[in-house]
Amino acid sequence: MPERTADTLVADELATCLTAVAAHQDRKAFRTLFDHFAPRVRAYGLRLGCTPQQAEELAQETMVKVWRKAGLFDPAKAAPSTWIFRIARNQRIDAFRRESHPE
Repeated sequence: MPERTADTLVADELATCLTAVAAHQDRKAFRTLFDHFAPRVRAYGLRLGCTPQQAEELAQETMVKVWRKAGLFDPAKAAPSTWIFRIARNQRIDAFRRESHPE
């Protein structure tokens, strides 16, 4: 059996949190996810060229989507970080399209 690293343990714990949010809207599990990922998503937004306000909005919108769509997470297909950063990426693309093509 392969040795489990700290990163693997953290990923497993985060996957468990996502499953708890999906199964019964566990607020404590969501808080764990939020505390872990919101600052990372903000930093990701800043690296993409967002203003601090846009980066904060990206983090908030991403985490709202995580809350709503946690049932779609499949740990067999992706790590929690991969799944959440894909949501953030798609949110940023959507925001860029809205900014580029105002109604």
